Amino acid sequence: MTTKICLKNIKFHSYIGCFEEEKIIGQLFSININITHNLSTAMLTDDIKDTINYQNIYLIIADVMKNKYNLIERAAYKIIDELWLAYPQIENIELEINKLNPPIKADIESAAFYIYISKNEWESM
Repeated sequence: MTTKICLKNIKFHSYIGCFEEEKIIGQLFSININITHNLSTAMLTDDIKDTINYQNIYLIIADVMKNKYNLIERAAYKIIDELWLAYPQIENIELEINKLNPPIKADIESAAFYIYISKNEWESM
């Protein structure tokens, strides 16, 4: 059995980018995250202590997104690192960070960074 905690389309106004205006004005980002962990105990007990609290996941992501970075890749790294520090029992993390309306001359909805990584892969980086 595979079980996941998923948060979809979390919106943040953040200061991530290489251009000076991105660092000053900031822009809108959207995040999707799936966290794989055996949640069968929580399914049986109906007790929050047996799951990974998605409110805490949101707060970890929000704390990372308050910082300034040049690259969304770096923000993704920081989110994943903080999640594994808080929840070492997580098996896999699937994360997508979308920069909405990126500053390029094109009709484009977003530019994104996506990563799916297991704990073993992360620890061997």
